[in-house]
Amino acid sequence: MATYTKDKDVETALEDDAEARETMQEVFNNTARWPVGFGGFTADVVANINGEEQKGTVTVKGPKDIEISIEEEKAKGFLNENLSSIAMHRGPRSFEESDGKYKLVFGDDGTHPLGRKLVMGGDGMSSFYRIKDGRIQQINRQTPRFSFSINIEESKKTQDDKFLTRKYSVFYFNPETKGLKDVESYTDEYTRVGEADLPEMRRIINCEEGAISVSTMTLSNHKLL
Repeated sequence: MATYTKDKDVETALEDDAEARETMQEVFNNTARWPVGFGGFTADVVANINGEEQKGTVTVKGPKDIEISIEEEKAKGFLNENLSSIAMHRGPRSFEESDGKYKLVFGDDGTHPLGRKLVMGGDGMSSFYRIKDGRIQQINRQTPRFSFSINIEESKKTQDDKFLTRKYSVFYFNPETKGLKDVESYTDEYTRVGEADLPEMRRIINCEEGAISVSTMTLSNHKLL
């Protein structure tokens, strides 16, 4: 098995592993994305942050091309952050444009309950996944300010027989003390419009510094661009 080491910049140097690359390619092919040539969509939206509602419209063309009619700063920021994240993960791209551009190697024998560890070298965030049943079950990354672990709890199959994540939780840690900073629990629902599964609802339950907050965005009247 190939070995890996970490330097002071938390960069990972790997010798690429053909089996790990093939496994990651299968995972990529199993994941639902918007079709090639997808031009975006418009929708009505309701943002609810701890009971404070704001209504408006959104136009989503890509992760960095989002228009929101709501002026209230907190709701607008919440919508922009989450729609951008969804557009980035659901947007059409090739394996070589995503995880395939890094060196990939297995990190253990796969006896972990969430699957085999697959280490990704060269992304600058010491990233590794846990892979099981043709799906990513856990994502782990480090940044200078915090590290985090995303744990997939529930997925659904689209009519194209691809996986969409419905429920997942994110644990954030202080990189120095390794202590838990906060936890977010996500629930997503999608609606089929044409050949694309578009976001219909996202709920986030956040626990930070002893306080619970709940935010939702609900989209309706989707129209493809």
